Amino acid sequence: MNVKDALRTQYHFFYLTTTGNLDGINSEDSLVQPSPGGNCMNWILGHLVGAHNVVMGLVNEAGVWESDELARAGDKPITSLDGAIDWETMVTKLLGSEERFMASLDALTEEQLDDEGFTDPFGNSVTRGELLNLMSVHQNYHAGQLGLSRRLAGHPGAIRPPSAEEVVG
Repeated sequence: MNVKDALRTQYHFFYLTTTGNLDGINSEDSLVQPSPGGNCMNWILGHLVGAHNVVMGLVNEAGVWESDELARAGDKPITSLDGAIDWETMVTKLLGSEERFMASLDALTEEQLDDEGFTDPFGNSVTRGELLNLMSVHQNYHAGQLGLSRRLAGHPGAIRPPSAEEVVG
């Protein structure tokens, strides 16, 4: 498996997990606050969309959704609809970006993945491929948080292990 194949697998899992965890969630559900502390789904998804704008740029693609509303997923928690980010737009824009992202990732050459001059969130010099890999860990971490928040909002878990029949084949 090469770097691009690994990235495709990681981002496919991100989109799959995020899609499942957002299924059936509405604006009100997205505001359920974990206790004690933590951020609601609205904040988490806003943070994911903002980070995915960066990811899209790394594959030479326009962002998912460039909006001033995304700044609300900053240091302060989102606790009410009047302070929330537009839920339906975030869901639609993020989930609707998969085909565009994958096509742009596929278009990158190995040389482009090895391009230097990128800096990770910790201040380290990395290649484009390394940064895409690190961002996939970030994105999947927060996709998992959406799953926990989904359960807090009273919805069943969306990610389930395969049945015995599926494993055996």
